[in-house]
Formats: sequence, C-alpha cells, structure tokens
Amino acid sequence: MTEYPKANYVGRYVDDSFKLAKFFRVLRKRWIVIVAVSASVFAGTTYYTFTRTPQYKAGAALLINNSTIAVSDIQVPGLPGASSINLGTEIGILRSRPLIEIAVAKMRQSPTASSYKEIDAGTIMNGLEIRPERDALILRLIFTDSDPKRAREVLNALSQTYVEYSLSDRRTKSSTAIKFIQEKLPQVKQQLDKSALAVTQFRKTYNIVDPETYAASVYSMREALEKQAQDLQIRIAQLQQQFEILSRQVGKTPDAAIGSAILQQDVPYQSLVRQFQEVETNYFLERTRFREDHPNVLALKDRRDELYRLLETRAQSVVGVGVGNNFTNEPNSPIQQGLATQLFETQTTLAVSEAQLESIRSAQSEVSRAFSGIPQIQQRYVEIQRQLALDTSTYNKLTEKLEELRISEAQEISSWRILEPPLIPTRPSSPDIERSLITGAFVGAVLGILSALALDRLDQRIREVEEVKEIIDIPLLASIPMTEVASLSAMISQGILPSSSYYAFKEALSSLALNLRYLGTDNMMKVIAFTSSVPSEGKSTLTYNLSTILAALGYRVLLVDADMRKPTVHKLSKLPNKVGLSTALATPTPWQDLIQSGDEKGNLDVLTSGSIPPNPMLLLESTKMSALIQEWRQVYDYVLVDTPPVIGITDAQCLTSKVDTFILVAAINRSTRSGISRALEVLASARANVSGLLINMIGSSDSEYHYGYYDQYYLNPAGDSEEDPEADAGTIELSK
Repeated sequence: MTEYPKANYVGRYVDDSFKLAKFFRVLRKRWIVIVAVSASVFAGTTYYTFTRTPQYKAGAALLINNSTIAVSDIQVPGLPGASSINLGTEIGILRSRPLIEIAVAKMRQSPTASSYKEIDAGTIMNGLEIRPERDALILRLIFTDSDPKRAREVLNALSQTYVEYSLSDRRTKSSTAIKFIQEKLPQVKQQLDKSALAVTQFRKTYNIVDPETYAASVYSMREALEKQAQDLQIRIAQLQQQFEILSRQVGKTPDAAIGSAILQQDVPYQSLVRQFQEVETNYFLERTRFREDHPNVLALKDRRDELYRLLETRAQSVVGVGVGNNFTNEPNSPIQQGLATQLFETQTTLAVSEAQLESIRSAQSEVSRAFSGIPQIQQRYVEIQRQLALDTSTYNKLTEKLEELRISEAQEISSWRILEPPLIPTRPSSPDIERSLITGAFVGAVLGILSALALDRLDQRIREVEEVKEIIDIPLLASIPMTEVASLSAMISQGILPSSSYYAFKEALSSLALNLRYLGTDNMMKVIAFTSSVPSEGKSTLTYNLSTILAALGYRVLLVDADMRKPTVHKLSKLPNKVGLSTALATPTPWQDLIQSGDEKGNLDVLTSGSIPPNPMLLLESTKMSALIQEWRQVYDYVLVDTPPVIGITDAQCLTSKVDTFILVAAINRSTRSGISRALEVLASARANVSGLLINMIGSSDSEYHYGYYDQYYLNPAGDSEEDPEADAGTIELSK
C-alpha cells in the first residue's frame, strides 16, 4: 500500500471565550428561554408593583448648633471638658425610644388622636430614617408611612420633642457646670492662698524681696570687699613703713615701748578694737542685703566712725599725756613730742587698718557662702512663683467662666433648631411604577440572557452549524439537512412524493460527492472511511446515500460495512447479511464472491458486515484487511467504509493506516462539543488523516438558511411562471 501524506487535524475543545457572533447565536437559539424568563420576571415585577400599598415619605431638617459656652478650656484637674459634635451620637439620641415615646404621647393628646391609635414607638423607629448632611451640621429626618398626613404629623411631633429635649439638656449642662465651678472655687482659692503664703515665708526666711536683685547686690559686694581688702593691704604696708621710719626717728625709747605695751594691755582700748571689727563686719554684710541709704547700713556706718574716734581718743589718753614723764626725768623736746605723737597716731591707724582688714576677710567669707547658695534660692523662688501664677490664672478663669455661665443660663436656647418643617408628601415614594416596570423589564432581559447563556454552557449538544465551525479547525465538507427517509433510492422506488427536504438532502450529498475529488491530487483519496463520535448520528445513512449518488454519477463504488458490532448498511440497501466482510477476513472465500450489487446500473457494489465476530478489532487490524483494501483500490474509483464510532470503540482506529482518509460525521442536537473534540483527539492520536467534517440532521432554522429556496424552485414552479415568465424560464434553464 502506498503511503500518502496525512494532514492530521486536532479538534479544539469548546471555545468558551466571548464572541459577539457567538453571543447573538445563543440569543437566537435560546430565544424561547429568554422570552419566557423575561416575561416571567416582568410579570412578577408588575404584579408586585401594583399590589403593594403606596408608601409616602415626609422629610424635615434639624440644624445642630453648638453655641453654648463650654468649660473645656479651663485646665483644672477633674474639670469635665466638651468635645466636638459627634453626629453619630446625636443620631443615636434622636432615635432613642424615650424621646420617641414622648412624641407619641404628644400625638395622642392632639385633637386628631384617633388617627394615631396604631402608631407606637416601635412603628416610628422602624419607619424613621436619620441621615447627616455631608460637611454640615444638619440632620435629615425621613419618616415613611402609608398615610401622608400621618407621616407629616409624626415628624412634627418628633421635631418639637427634639427641640424641647435639646433646650432642657443644654440648661441642665449649664447648671451642672455652674455647680461644678462653685464647688471648685473654694479649693482653688485655698490653693492660691497657700501659694501666696509660700512666697511670703520665702521672703521672711531669706530676708530678701527679689532673688535676682539679691544675687546682683551680693556679687557687687563681693567685688567691693575684694577691692577694699586690696586697698587696706596697700595702706597697712604704707603705715608699717611709716611706723618703722618714725620709730627710727624717735628711737625705740622706753616711753614708746611702754606706750605700745600699754595700748596692747589696755582693756578698754582692746574692747574698742573688737567692737570696731564686729561693726565693720556687720556693715559689709548689711551692704550685701540693702542699699547704701538703708537705715541699717547708715546706723552701722555711723557706729563704725564713732568707734574709730573713740579708738584715737583712748590711744591719746593712754599713751599721749605724760608718758615720758613717767619713765624719764628729762622733759621731752617739742620735736620729739611731735614725732612721738605721729608715731602713736600711725600705730593707732595701723591697728585700726588691721582690724578693718580682718573684718573684711570675715565679711568676704560670709559673702562667699551667701553667693554659693543663690542658685538654690532662685530655683525655690521660681517654683513658688510659678505655682502662684498657675493658681492665680485658674482662679481668675473659674471666676470669669462662672459669670459667663450665669449669663448664658439666663439666655439659653435650644441647640437643635428646625431648619425645614415637614410637609405633606404628594407622591408616593414607593412603589415607583415607571421605575419598577423599567427595572423589571431590564432585569428580566438580563436574567433571560443569563439563563440562555447558562443553558448553552450546560447543554453541550450541537444545535447550529456555526457552533461546529467555532470548535474545530478542520474543513466543513457539507451540511446535510434532515429528511424523512433514510434512502433516496427507496423513496423513489416506493413512489413517495419528493419534498423540499428530499431535494435539499440530495443536493447536499451531490455537492459532497463532487467535493470528494478535491480531497487529494491525482485521484489519491479513493478509500474513505466514515466515522462519528457517538452512535445515532446518521453516519451509515450518509455513507450509503453518498455511495448511490457516486454510482449514479458513473463512478465504480464499493460500499463496505466495517461496523461489525452494529451493522446497518444491509438494512438500508435491503440486502441479506449472512456473509460479508467478516467472512472475507476470517475465511479464504474471495471477496468477489461476497459482494452484492446495490443498483441497477451495476456501478455500486456492497460488502455487508457479515456475521458478527467475537472480536472485530482483530479482523480489522489484520494484514488481510490491508490486502483487501489494496485490491479494492485497484478495482474501484471509490471505496466507502462505514466504521463504528471512535469514542469507546477501537475498531475505527485499526483502519487509520489502511484507508486514505477519514470523514467525521456530527449530527445537530445529538453530537456534543466535547464529543467532537474528543473524537478528533482520538483520530489524531491514531495518526489518522481527517479530511473534514459532515454536519448531519440540520434543523429547519439552518435548512431555511441553506436550502430554503427548494420549496419555491421545485414545488411551485407553475405559480412562479404565471406571475413572472422570465423567472420560470430562468428556473428551467437552471434545472437543465
């Protein structure tokens, strides 16, 4: 057997991608479902719309005002503060049952109370809606009721109740704030007095008014004492030098020595020296605390000067009179007496200066100790001053706020104000008939389309030719319409009147017969096997009728029934099936003795399946089957082989390497998309050459599109000729 090139086509699985043409095809195919679902939804919506009780919505608006004087800016521990308005909290208050019950009580006290017997707090809470306005302190009140007047009256009662509650609440808040401040003021006043007393005690303790001024004066005094000490050291050095000079001039006489000893031993003189040193020290210390014109400083200065004069007077009285006379017998000369006087004065001044220097040293020590303690004094002073300022500020704020709250309480107004009073609604809010009907129609159409798409997805059966084209990539050889009879020859022989479906069926097969010569070049495609994905797709019927048409065209045709499991060809050709293909494969009987004539001209030979063997696959896979096909190829123009379905049965796969090509048959409303794809996959895995696809059993919708003109052309030619002779002439010309 000559091997021919095979173009293996692999079927694509179902294409689930969205395509506009596919979408419209589904709509056309499932239009009954779409109409049924759409009509049902629209009818249900219409019934629901017209049977509902009309509901009316009344609306009002409340303005939330936060103008009450708050106490949040008073920074006192334990004092409650107010935060910004929380509309969620306000809405919760408005929807609270106690307030709504107050409104219900007002409505029942009105003159038209009989109309509101059915209204209670639960009903109002279910029908009440409160929405805040965006970026505004406004609340929208909406109440829904079947009675428009009652809806307005409910909102009127609610609005009045809310305003009264708000006024009462704000007055309560002001009274509470006043009471709180009145209770707090004595505590704050007590704390303020305590802080002021601490300042007074500080000044008494340290005997200063201001630590800053005190620190500056201590620093100045320390500098002044340092300068005075330096000056006194220079002066003492000068006095000592002068004393030495005068001593050399006067000479260290017994009188001078006795005078010096007398001054050192003189108790009053030494007492005056000690008093002078003490006063001098106190004088310098007081200057660190007070100014020069302070009475204490002036008194110490006068006392110091007085003691200095007393020292001079005492020295003169002790050693200046009759000193020489007491120790020598010779009177002193005037010059010696003057020098002695200067010597005594210098000695006295030197003693006073030394006493002053010692006092300054002592004062410097005291000033240094005072200066080192200044930082602690300043820190303590700052703390008590800060506490005093804080307590004073708190007391002043509380006092001012108390007066403001008293004024505000007298002028208090409600924080909730009716911005828009409710009106009687003129049109029902629901049902909106126009909107409901439009919505019902739209939703019905959408649900109908979705139902159609869902059914199309769930239903895998092929219903139109276009579906097959979308899921396979092999050529569509022909689309065969459904006909009433299985055999064209039997229909003519029985004298049955041809119908439009008969002519359409015949023309489709004739077109297929002519197209077979284009499957290969140089008459290479002679042995053609027909198969399908599942049984009952009309494969055997198409094969038999195609063989009769090829024989009528003058071709030598052999029809082989290779379906040895469920043979059909012998039934279509009205031939016996005692012997056939199984006999030729299993016995040495020549195949020429087993064929039967299928037409009057002798162009069609039929080899039926014969008796059913136990394992047809072994016979079809045998080398004898290959030899038979080679012989048939030499004798006949076409060898048409009817094989079993490929899914689940391997018989057809045994012939893939023996025949020239396969043609797959699919039937509308019987074949499935997945079945066709699976059949192509099986043939591709067996390396079969699949030339194309035949679509069988096309319904009226597709046959009207493909072959609808047969009704007018074949069945009513006379009527056309009467109306249009030229058209009749054209029809006759075409038929020839």
